[in-house]
Amino acid sequence: MKKKLTDIYLKTVKAPEGTRLDVYDAEVPGLILRVTDSGTKTFAYKYKIKGTDKQARVTIGPYPEVTLDAAREKARGYRAQQRNGEDPRLEKMAKVAITTQVATLTFGEVCDEYIEKYSKVQIDSWKNDVQLLRRPRDKFGRRPIESLTDDEFATFLEEMAEDTPVQANRTQSKLFQVFKWAKKPGRKYVKVNPLEDLDHFGKEEPRERVLDDSEIVTLWHGLYDPDCPGDDSVKEALRLILSTMVRPGQATGALRTEIPELKGKEPLWHIPKLRVKKRRDIIVPLNDVAVGIIERQLKNEEQIVVFPSRFEEREEIQRNSLSQALTGRPKKRMGIREFLKMDHFTPHDLRRTAATLARRAGAPRPDVKATLDHIEGDVTDIYDKYNMLPEKTAVENILGNELKRIMGAKL
Repeated sequence: MKKKLTDIYLKTVKAPEGTRLDVYDAEVPGLILRVTDSGTKTFAYKYKIKGTDKQARVTIGPYPEVTLDAAREKARGYRAQQRNGEDPRLEKMAKVAITTQVATLTFGEVCDEYIEKYSKVQIDSWKNDVQLLRRPRDKFGRRPIESLTDDEFATFLEEMAEDTPVQANRTQSKLFQVFKWAKKPGRKYVKVNPLEDLDHFGKEEPRERVLDDSEIVTLWHGLYDPDCPGDDSVKEALRLILSTMVRPGQATGALRTEIPELKGKEPLWHIPKLRVKKRRDIIVPLNDVAVGIIERQLKNEEQIVVFPSRFEEREEIQRNSLSQALTGRPKKRMGIREFLKMDHFTPHDLRRTAATLARRAGAPRPDVKATLDHIEGDVTDIYDKYNMLPEKTAVENILGNELKRIMGAKL
């Protein structure tokens, strides 16, 4: 969002719980105020790298330590550098190199640089990195990165694992990568990697969870309860997984343009390789249950994403939003599972449940496997993306009919 920043606004602005807010200053182009739900407020300057379509971000500093006037002055200086053909990042990197014995970058600043220079360049799903680093950034973001210890991370991850063991392990792995990157020659922001000798704290059980019919009814209808926590986009994305077998990240990233003939006789969902394992395009036939979900979500002709985030008008919800909605935030916000009094299950368990329903209703195993997009690595499998559409269509229709039977056609 864009707004003319004022001191009153800086003092009072808050980010909605579970997210962060980026506010672009209307007075100085490129100046951003980033606000986290923990109350951290940081100025940064965002700009387009000359000769490319990529954008870079340079952290200016935290508010109120850095005043609005000082942030604007710094941003204007960066704009002047750009007009002279210079890259503002080089100045900051040079300062870090010169002052490394006296001061160091904060953990939050290193995370920003890691996302901009590594994740966005190397990883298609870089937004997952942003989500994985959110909680450690809220905890340690203002601390000099060299001051962080293995004991602190051990305590942090151990506490996280008590509620979300799988997420704790994913976060730990990402933190290890960040510190490994920060330790490399040319940066050397840290001398040691405090995650190097830590064992994983989260105990991950084998994924075998399948919801029974009564649980499916409880979940499906419970998501319509106006008191049920979670945004409508998140709830409908959970239903779409259960009615199509797609992966959670494929559901949350769905775009209108990927389903060009939604109202046709045999609507097809073209999922690009960006959101597919093995990085190749796939096609998912849609049954009438899935079509109904998508039609409910598309509110107007201008809507681009099927499941928009309430925080970013043109941005989709994140894959992690599904898990967070199911779990909630201990002692802060109730999750969907707790509200519906259901045993633990994950978004991916809904995909497994959907496959089980289709098999139970008579869908052949090889056809279900094709619908799940499970391949063995054979060259033929990889290039067979357009084949088996009739079989996959039959599987999806069997799944839709089974859901209607379980629900008594009240979807």
